[in-house]
Amino acid sequence: MRPTAFLFWLATALCCRAAGPAPDRATRWREDLVFFERHFTTGHCGPKQMIQFPLTWVFPCHQADFTKLYDAAAFHAEIAALEAGAGELSDAEISLRLMKLVARAHVGHTFVGMPRFAPFHRLPVQLGWFAEGLAVTGADPQYAKAIGARVLRVGRLEPDALLAAAAPYISYENDAWLRTASPNHLSVVEVLAAAGAMAAGRSDVDFTLARPGGAAFTVTVAPGNPQSWKMVGAGEVLHIPTPLYRKNPDRYYWYEYLAEAKTLYIQYNRCANDPKQRFGDFARGVLAFADAHPVARTVIDLRFNGGGNSLILHSLQSGLKARAALRDHVFVLIGPGTFSAAQDNAIELRRELHATLVGEATGERPNGYGEVKWFRLPHARLFVQYSTRYQRMVKDGDPSALEPDVRAARTLEDALAGRDAALEAAMRQIKP
Repeated sequence: MRPTAFLFWLATALCCRAAGPAPDRATRWREDLVFFERHFTTGHCGPKQMIQFPLTWVFPCHQADFTKLYDAAAFHAEIAALEAGAGELSDAEISLRLMKLVARAHVGHTFVGMPRFAPFHRLPVQLGWFAEGLAVTGADPQYAKAIGARVLRVGRLEPDALLAAAAPYISYENDAWLRTASPNHLSVVEVLAAAGAMAAGRSDVDFTLARPGGAAFTVTVAPGNPQSWKMVGAGEVLHIPTPLYRKNPDRYYWYEYLAEAKTLYIQYNRCANDPKQRFGDFARGVLAFADAHPVARTVIDLRFNGGGNSLILHSLQSGLKARAALRDHVFVLIGPGTFSAAQDNAIELRRELHATLVGEATGERPNGYGEVKWFRLPHARLFVQYSTRYQRMVKDGDPSALEPDVRAARTLEDALAGRDAALEAAMRQIKP
């Protein structure tokens, strides 16, 4: 269709829709499901998308290898069932079934996003997994006594059973990412109900908790409006010393020199250029500082980096490689939150600089699907992300994660003491 014809068609369609009655809820969902099925399984690159992505023809405008990753007949049958039941199913039920349908492929980059607001009801608690299990890491002040406690049960289920029941709604490639992504789901009433943790008709949830050496106690948490919450964390409530890695959690990247240990610590949180300072300028500043100070080791922290553009880091990588005093003493901190381009960077740093990886396994397979695109359903506005390319970073195998050379697990005990076991482990390492 030529651009002029397309614009005429679009104007006519909008005019006609505006003149007629608004579609009812079931019709809106059926239109969304048709839109989802077409875009996700076969793709449609319209004029706007072609302008934004001039190389769209290189990668498909739909989930790559769809028929390899999904049972196509079962996939389309589920969409048909949702269309047929659109009038009886709730918005949350349809959303959860779409999340479950897309998650079947176990591709971390391909998912239906969990909305923060309607149609779901969130509990004002933050959860996190540690070596000891699931724990409450933050909450609205009215539930402050739960913070820092280990979770023994959520409703009727123990944490591992709850995780297994919620797993089908989460797109994950390994256990590390399942545990990283799941807290966002385990604080949602509808997910807990679908998992069987709650009795029918209840909206508040009983958390059975315990502190080290203490008796179990229960905190009943009711859902609320996330816009009105004033969440507090363990550091504020329990007066825990702030570890170095928590010093600037919202910055794209930053560094600090630990003079006593002659350690240059660089935290790299996004594979992107900070609008306030491009990474190339940041890297030049870091390297100039390193040239003027004694540096026994360089620690690059990728534990909180969810990805982006893997090429951004290359200015720092090449600068370290050009300096013999620095390139042989590089340590990279990795963990479940090290994802996508950040994992690629960890692999490159180990290959190019012989960097030692310290921490925990990453949140995805080194060989997997990426180069993501996304769309929103026109009415429900659900966010859908899909992958357009398979990439192979490890040629001689297909591991489930990038494993560290030196393992340092996250423990609740360390978190409550303000310790950073991974950084401490890196600083104990001595390279010749």
